[in-house]
Amino acid sequence: MRFPFTTFIVSLLLLPFQTSASTEPEHVHTKLQELESPEESQQDWGTLLVETFDVSVSKSDFLGDYSNDYVFTLNGSYNLNDKWRLFGSIDSDKFGDIGLGYSFLLFDQIYNEVSASVGGNTDKTGVYTTGLFSAAQLGDAIVFTNFDVQYIDSRFEGEGWDIRDESFNLNKLVGVLYPVNNVLELSASYGHDSNLYGKAQLNLDELPCSRPICTNRNTTDADSYINLGFTLNLWGIKPYLSHRFDLNDSNRNYWDFSLSFDY
Repeated sequence: MRFPFTTFIVSLLLLPFQTSASTEPEHVHTKLQELESPEESQQDWGTLLVETFDVSVSKSDFLGDYSNDYVFTLNGSYNLNDKWRLFGSIDSDKFGDIGLGYSFLLFDQIYNEVSASVGGNTDKTGVYTTGLFSAAQLGDAIVFTNFDVQYIDSRFEGEGWDIRDESFNLNKLVGVLYPVNNVLELSASYGHDSNLYGKAQLNLDELPCSRPICTNRNTTDADSYINLGFTLNLWGIKPYLSHRFDLNDSNRNYWDFSLSFDY
């Protein structure tokens, strides 16, 4: 049984993709409305103006790092037209972000979305992300990739001192989505997140000079993981459950759960 390629895109963008410091899921659950398939219509690819929301529960914080506490996140996505999408999220760690995505077809076969987002929390941490999501049909399955470049700027303050920590990260993901039937979809992905550059700057008020103490962290810290999950389509309500297997530290394995609502 073959399923419309555009239906897959909708499901793929429900999956939590990580946008983290060490890196997931920014994860950031996002959603696109079903696109018209060129095999079924002579019209241009397009999307309807819709609102989509989902709620997720994870042991991953807004940077994608492992958290001892459960983090609750509300995500939203709104298609401005057939090319542009506005999305954002807010979570129980008081982190929020907003972004813009632009989608296009390559060779009339490969779906792509270029996105950029900016976010932060009440603890003076800023996160700036640009990424490229791509997907193509392979038989009855969809193969997808996601690449993110991320800049994180964190501030820590105490009495008489403050620290500014900066880092650049590259997050890479490749996966596959397979629809078993109209209700059940299985997914698997492999991710590799690396820290390309880091710098910490310490400022002490009591120093006789104003020159800060800087340390460049020219390290190549990296994290690899595998996500296995499934999605159910229950009359517009789509629960998604996955398990992340950390390939570097099994103590950092955790479950992700999200509930999406399509209107």
